[in-house]
Amino acid sequence: MRSLVVSAVLAALAPGMASARPKPKAQAEDKARPAMAVPSLSREPKLDGNLKDFPATLSVKPPASKEASASFTARAGWRKDTLFVAVEAQGEQPQAGDALTLSIFFPDAGPAATGHVFHFGLDGKMSSPPEAGTPEFAQKLVRTGVQRKPNALTLEVAIPAKAFPRFPAQEPLVLDLCVTYQGVSNCKDGGMLGDALRLPDDFRKGLKLKPPKSVVAFERQPDGWLGYGLLHFPDWVEADKPLTHELLDDLATSTPVDAASAGVNVPDTLSLPNGKPLVTVLSGENPYAAQGTCDGDKELRLGLYLVKGKTAQRVLEWPAANCALGRATSVVLDEEGALSIGYSNGPIINFAWSGDHFERTELGKR
Repeated sequence: MRSLVVSAVLAALAPGMASARPKPKAQAEDKARPAMAVPSLSREPKLDGNLKDFPATLSVKPPASKEASASFTARAGWRKDTLFVAVEAQGEQPQAGDALTLSIFFPDAGPAATGHVFHFGLDGKMSSPPEAGTPEFAQKLVRTGVQRKPNALTLEVAIPAKAFPRFPAQEPLVLDLCVTYQGVSNCKDGGMLGDALRLPDDFRKGLKLKPPKSVVAFERQPDGWLGYGLLHFPDWVEADKPLTHELLDDLATSTPVDAASAGVNVPDTLSLPNGKPLVTVLSGENPYAAQGTCDGDKELRLGLYLVKGKTAQRVLEWPAANCALGRATSVVLDEEGALSIGYSNGPIINFAWSGDHFERTELGKR
């Protein structure tokens, strides 16, 4: 049974299924890559599979081929905080159980960025398989309309920014739109043949996110936004409701670690001299999980966040446990804003508050 595959990503395409993987580094870092502007829509199209109200100002097609038994045309547009994609596909008659897959990927969102993959059947949305790596909350946010004919299928999809994979916070919003239908594709090795697509800066501005300058990429989670810089933990968090230690744990890391279970003495919260709260987050792998040994390939990391209402900014990232330092046995913040972290192997690492983050100092070093 044939499958219909539509991929809006920089993705490596496996037989019968699209996956969302980043491009090779050389391509991802090509800032001069030409891109076609995704047009703004004057009104939101009705998601019924009828493309009469979806303007064809931007179309994507596969390269011409005499051997191809199928063809397609994909359209794209945006309105407010949503990307709209429409596909007209012709070929062999689609059958029940056939899948249509749509994925998006932003190559300039950083080396850790991957795409999201969305699956559709003849009657609408389907669950993406676990190996696609697309969060369930993102799949639920996508809306669609489908119409089927004897040898054709039309699809309209609305993908809000909250369902996007990680995308640039400062760089242009360049994305690859790859479409594959019954073996015919406009992509090779997961990237578009020809110009990429680009959403305007106004699309990103409409989200009204105000992170610090260190943030280079945004990523949505079920309960808020994350802003990533260059380190392990997000630089910035904006939750949908006031942040608690538990909520920040869930947002800032996919694998939060309980301090007591890991054998480290790290408090949930600290207070700066001005009374502003700092919240701690632990993540990584405990190198001392096996009694009497230390695994040098594992490390626990400590993230320290300055919290204000629904937002949090990372002010420190530092080891909480590794084989060189040992386990953190004390984390103390004094009345002058000096922070010290003591370890079971003897070292005491000291930091000074620098207005919006902690900086390491040599004072009291052992």
